[in-house]
Formats: sequence, structure tokens, C-alpha cells
Amino acid sequence: MAGAPPRPPVPAGIFKFALDALPDGVLLVDADRRVIYANKAFMEQWRFPEEAREGWSESRMLAHASDQLADPDRFLEHVEILHATDEAYRDELYFKDGRVFARRSVPFVADGSFRARIWIFTDITEARSSLLDPLSGVPNRRAYTQEFPAFVEAPDDGLLKCVAILDVDNFKAYNDHYGHAAGDRVLKRVGDLLRGMLSRSDDRVFRIGGEEFLLACRLREDAEGACFCDEIRVAIAGMAIAHQGNPPHGVVTASMGFGIFRGERRTADIFDKVDAALYQAKAEGRNTLRRAAL
Repeated sequence: MAGAPPRPPVPAGIFKFALDALPDGVLLVDADRRVIYANKAFMEQWRFPEEAREGWSESRMLAHASDQLADPDRFLEHVEILHATDEAYRDELYFKDGRVFARRSVPFVADGSFRARIWIFTDITEARSSLLDPLSGVPNRRAYTQEFPAFVEAPDDGLLKCVAILDVDNFKAYNDHYGHAAGDRVLKRVGDLLRGMLSRSDDRVFRIGGEEFLLACRLREDAEGACFCDEIRVAIAGMAIAHQGNPPHGVVTASMGFGIFRGERRTADIFDKVDAALYQAKAEGRNTLRRAAL
């Protein structure tokens, strides 16, 4: 408005007050890797002692934070890659204690040069719990419908994508002979095994129905896919859970179909082809692995 007096600058204390009122954790690091500010929520989320808010270096804060994560190497790698770029970024962090944070990172650029990077952390543990199958402990069908299409349809990032569908062999016969409570325990043990073997934080396993699980992970080399899937098949048989209704093996086993591809694909096409490979594996005697041509 013409003739209006200029507005006075907002005191820095007001910004700090506003940031401390936010439920999300906020960390601001400048171009020289100095911690400029960490709000109250950030300190509480990452369980820092109060003295860390002013006196700790970024490297010491990173060490403290990474010790709490299920995949610390990936966490640190992305911090290093992104630090001095002008790229925005978002992902999820999985903690050893079961918490899940959404992580967002936004660069601050002024006069054409990088000045700082803002990191924002949101605790989504409760929201994630609604996407877990309480029996097997892995993400459920609802999570699958939300996350699997994003995995398949994501653009090429330089890595291969592997999708596998696993079916516990003759599971109805197991339930009929041993009872549904025993069948539930089998699914829990399979879920625990799969979660343990998919160690990277961006690997995914979903229980998509009954005794079926879908796995999605990224690979550097094609040969990794068949080796990894067969390790899972062997590990399930290696649990040595008696199953009289699964001859000739006599123990709980699983059949798997899998496929490997690169870049963006249609979700339905990938699922249908991998599912067909699974049924081929089951038709050829079970406790086996077949690859889909993708």
C-alpha cells in the first residue's frame, strides 16, 4: 500500500518460539555443517540431552541419531549426499525400538548459492501401526495397496527392482491337521523370518492374503535376486516345522515366483507375471522357485 511505513523485522526469538511450538522435529544446518538451530520436538524425538541443543557438533549429533536406527549406514549416506545440493528429499526412518519417522529435507538457497539445509521429522509410528498385520507382524494388504504401486512405478534410479510372491505350501492341509492356532504360529514365524532377512530400510514385505506374502527390494546385480529368494525358500524349510500334509518334504516349505526389472512398469503387469511364476513353481512340485520373464 503506497505510503505505508515499512514493517519492522520479526525478532529471531519469535521464530524460535514458533519452531518450538511445532509437533515436528526441525533441525537447521548451515553450509559449513554447523548446527544453527534444533527445536524442542527434535530434541525429544531423538532423545538428546538438553546440552546437545547448543553445544554439540553435527557429527556428534549424527552419531547419536544413527545409533538408534535399524539402518544407520543408509541414514548417514543420504545426509552426506544431500548436504550441499539444492535437492529436496523425503523418506522414512525405521528405529530399533519400532518407531517410524517421516524425514523431509529442504535446501535454503539465497542469491543463487546454498546457505543451509532444513531437516523435518514427523513421528508416524501410530499411523504405520494401522498398516501392520497383527498376526505376522509385517505390513498388511492396505499397506501393500498404498506402497507397492509406488515401488513398481517409480522411475529408474540406477538399481534393479525385484518382486517376489511367496506361498506357504499346502497350508490348508496344515491347518486341517494341526489346527488354526498352529497355522497362525507358522505365519508369525514366516513373517519374523522375512522381516529379519529384508534388512535394508527400503526393502518391503507385505502379507497380501492368507498364506501369501509379497516382497519388494532393490538390487545392484541381477544374480542377487535369485540367490536372495532361494535363501528365503531354504530358510523357511530350515525352520523344520513338521507338516505331514506336505509330502515329500514333511516340513513347512514355501514356493516362490519372482521377477527382476528396471525402471517404471505397470503394477498389474508385474504382479500378474510374478503370480503366474508362483503357480508354475507350485505346479512343479512346490518348495521351489521360478522366475517370471519381465
